[in-house]
Amino acid sequence: MDKNHLTTEIHTTNNINCPSSSITLTIPNKTYLNEHVSKNILSDLSPLCNLKETDENELPFPGFVEKVFYCLKQTITPRYQCLQLITWPWFERISMFIILLNCITLGMYQPCEHHSNIQGSKNCDTTRCFWLQVIDNFIFAFFTIEMCIKMIAMGIFGKGTYLADTWNRLDCFIVVSG
Repeated sequence: MDKNHLTTEIHTTNNINCPSSSITLTIPNKTYLNEHVSKNILSDLSPLCNLKETDENELPFPGFVEKVFYCLKQTITPRYQCLQLITWPWFERISMFIILLNCITLGMYQPCEHHSNIQGSKNCDTTRCFWLQVIDNFIFAFFTIEMCIKMIAMGIFGKGTYLADTWNRLDCFIVVSG
């Protein structure tokens, strides 16, 4: 037998019940326990027995307020999904890409070139102008939806909410004025 790898063979079947819940652990016949694995199964189960108690006390997203709009807790589906979305790393990356796209389209916009010679006409006559308007509408819709998602996830007023952050206030002003 190798001294570095000591195994013990168990030939019995044991059922261990957690008294405060319906968790049952069954160890099948011929289970091999490695010396690196804990041999005290009851000590490994103690956090499982208190799982119901710890879930009620801990928030899924501890950096955000517990309840927004006086009724939406973090565990309610729409708010939970919004919290997952705004904490997703690609959410910020996509927002930064849309900001970059907005800067590019603003640089491409030429206000006097796209109008026809008729004085009262304000319609776009060129394909370039049409696509710039479509992209501008998409960008406006994206930032409006982003603002609503963040307000649902973070709340609007108070400490740690959407309007508590200066950049979010600027975003809100830009979206509302747009």
